[in-house]
Amino acid sequence: MLSVLKTILFVLVGLLMLPFFADDLSGKSFGLLTGVAMAESCSTAECHAAIGNARFAHVPVAAGDCMDCHAEAGKPHPGQGSMVLVEEEPGLCLQCHESPSAGMEYPHSAVEESCTGCHDPHQSEYPKLVLQQGGELCLNCHEVVMDGEYAHGPVRANNCKMCHGVHGGQHESMLTLPGKEICFACHGGIREIIENAKSQHDPVANGLCWDCHAPHTADFEPFLEGPYPEGFYTSFDEKKYELCFNCHSETAFTYWLTSEATRFRNHNSNLHSFHVNRMDKGRVCKACHGVHGTDQGKLLYSRVPNFGQWEIPLQWVVSQNGDGATCYVGCHKPKRYDREQWIRNK
Repeated sequence: MLSVLKTILFVLVGLLMLPFFADDLSGKSFGLLTGVAMAESCSTAECHAAIGNARFAHVPVAAGDCMDCHAEAGKPHPGQGSMVLVEEEPGLCLQCHESPSAGMEYPHSAVEESCTGCHDPHQSEYPKLVLQQGGELCLNCHEVVMDGEYAHGPVRANNCKMCHGVHGGQHESMLTLPGKEICFACHGGIREIIENAKSQHDPVANGLCWDCHAPHTADFEPFLEGPYPEGFYTSFDEKKYELCFNCHSETAFTYWLTSEATRFRNHNSNLHSFHVNRMDKGRVCKACHGVHGTDQGKLLYSRVPNFGQWEIPLQWVVSQNGDGATCYVGCHKPKRYDREQWIRNK
């Protein structure tokens, strides 16, 4: 009887010790760790209890392979400084993951600095182990994009990746499409205007919509980078036209007599000032010009919108000598001007 009991005891001890010496079902070999607990025992009620309990866990954490990323530092564990990473970021992550910005012309700086700035190395409640969802994650670093009163639709929706690559891209600012193409992807009406225009506003022609429009938020509608009058008429004030004066000289509207501030003049009488620089009912730029593109030269409309229900007809005909033109418009009789000699209009 005693020998039978010894045999049973020997078998039981062997079964208890088997996990320490034999391969498990996945084929991984487990060995006793010196100085620290085994990998699968790192997350216990006493140590690191919170790790591995979130909805999404990093594969090494779920597999109990803590020592794939961590190593002993030669000090008693647990204790400060007793464990170190086997390699600093981002090299540590690249041991298993391919660089998400490899080959990109404009990589996200965060990728080159630290993956854990956006991803939790152990677990997360969100896919891809991100620290927060959508644009909320981006705002941890890019909070300045929310400074304006009016927010662009993708920004309001916290959908930064609608325009930007997450890890980088082939276009400036990590845009998913180059220049104005990123804007035209949503604003098809503007694309149609531009493609059918005889003259185009330079920022649009150069693919720089953001010279006038803020891509994220702005204090002026529709996401303008500076003030611009909303109505058809307004009393003149240089501050009202700050958006335009970022590129155009205000002297084209403040000099009443000039030989060079504008080409829209009758000899030296400034016709821009005549139309715009008024205390009462000064015409704003869009009373004659389209802001994106139009079917006449000089961004002039052939049918001026936004004057009630009437689209004002406007025809601009350059004179034969090229030094002036005649304006046929619905709001006054035909008027001629010439930059070399003054013309009297009735």
